[in-house]
Amino acid sequence: MVNRSDLRKVILDWCGWLERAKVSCFTRDISFTMPVNQALALTGVRRAGKSFSAVNFILENDASVFYMNFEDPFFSIEFSVTIFDQLITAYVEEFGKEPVYLIFDEIQNINSWERWVRKTVDLKKYKIILSGSSAKLLSSEVATALTGRGVERNIWPLSFKEYLRFSGKKCESDNEYLAAIREYMNFGGMPEIVLLKDENQKVELLRQYLTDIISKDILNRYQIRSKRTLDQIVIYYLTNISSLHSYNSVKNAFDVNLDTVRDYTKYLGECFLIFEVNRYHPNLKVSARDPKKIYSIDTGLRNFNSASHSTDLGRLAENIVFVELKRRGYEISYFKDNFEADFVATQHSEPNLIVQVCYSDMRDESTYNREIRATTEAMQQLKMHEAFIVTENRHETLKINADLIHMVPLYEWLLEK
Repeated sequence: MVNRSDLRKVILDWCGWLERAKVSCFTRDISFTMPVNQALALTGVRRAGKSFSAVNFILENDASVFYMNFEDPFFSIEFSVTIFDQLITAYVEEFGKEPVYLIFDEIQNINSWERWVRKTVDLKKYKIILSGSSAKLLSSEVATALTGRGVERNIWPLSFKEYLRFSGKKCESDNEYLAAIREYMNFGGMPEIVLLKDENQKVELLRQYLTDIISKDILNRYQIRSKRTLDQIVIYYLTNISSLHSYNSVKNAFDVNLDTVRDYTKYLGECFLIFEVNRYHPNLKVSARDPKKIYSIDTGLRNFNSASHSTDLGRLAENIVFVELKRRGYEISYFKDNFEADFVATQHSEPNLIVQVCYSDMRDESTYNREIRATTEAMQQLKMHEAFIVTENRHETLKINADLIHMVPLYEWLLEK
């Protein structure tokens, strides 16, 4: 039996955290509603702001809230699911009222949590918001574990618009926006990083984030035979964002077997660190067989954990556009025929948007012609009549017959609704 005074202490600790969070949290451009007779599961990479997104939500709903973070050292020993009822009972004894909302952070640290949540949802006693970073609280896991009793919402790092608000930047000119986007490219959009002023602290914390992701979300969840191989593959992917790769190329680079490469890549994807993008092709076998492009969840995480802090702004801009398209709800492929177009964004399996990224002013004639040819080829083959080329600072709309290609600065495209 858990000591009641210990339960009381951990409850008061996190109630205190919740009250401080209510005062200090920034408003995100995230809106969600509580599903009827279902739990709401907030997923995403560590430190992207899942907990504060939940706090923002309950601030808009004046109701009693019980918050608990199951990464507290109190839960380092193994508890059964009865701990949930014990915690709620102790909360009611302490505050004299039943909570309306339960916010359970990193709930996957309690074995068989899903059974308790399913039962609680069925009994319709509480409104439950769950969060987690590890592979045990993914879309697929939520669907399987909660069997129709949970809705998932992914929380991404800060958008550029949110970044401007969090950092207090008020840009009025193109040059000010260009300076802001360079900083956003460099340090990324993890909320705590954006709020820090000291650059050395930013770098140190970004490196710690990766260490936590690897140790807590991968090494602690899977039987990894070689941490060294995992580290090599992580650095390889982060160094080579926005580039094509194949599992065979990774296998040959590090002299490991193909299954290891596939498994480790899958784990990195499950913890939201990296994403693989397939070639767009009507034949799914061709799409799956061809090389994939790789992207990182955050350019700051990438920059200070890769083999070299690359100044290749084109790759960083492309990565930022990828994450923004995902934030806007698209499924993403790249187009490849005679030329390559960076993104074919689809909804319900139908192409909806073509986006090419060229982070320059495109005044070089050969660059201009190459980007236009790649974009028009994708438009013709996909039978689409409009596309975007995201640039550094070029504004132009090009009309080719009845087709339109809009050249738009990255900062402007990111700020569009």
